[in-house]
Amino acid sequence: MGKVEGVESVVVSLNEGTATLKLKPGNRVDPSRVRQIVIDNGFTPKGADVRIAGRLVEREEKPALQGNELDPVYALEAHPEAEGRFIEMKNVALGANVIVDGYLPEGPEPSSLQVRDFVLVDR
Repeated sequence: MGKVEGVESVVVSLNEGTATLKLKPGNRVDPSRVRQIVIDNGFTPKGADVRIAGRLVEREEKPALQGNELDPVYALEAHPEAEGRFIEMKNVALGANVIVDGYLPEGPEPSSLQVRDFVLVDR
């Protein structure tokens, strides 16, 4: 993972079963690529806490986060502990650039992002 462009540092704890990546500002690291590296090295990826920037859009009448044309589009849902922030984000940020703090659930290709918090970047 340390060889992926945009990764600043990696700390792995085999005892805790975790890997923590510190990314460079403005990075273009795709969480799906990181998951594949974990699998390729013989480990099972779990859910991941992430911070992802993009534009809040609607897909099939539901909120979604879209980066540039090469990035995956994440369907957004409320994290179980942050329903209020999710509702606020839907009400004030549609069409705006945001940074979402959230959780990508386990799975081979997660397509949903559970929103814990957000920051409005611009209108």
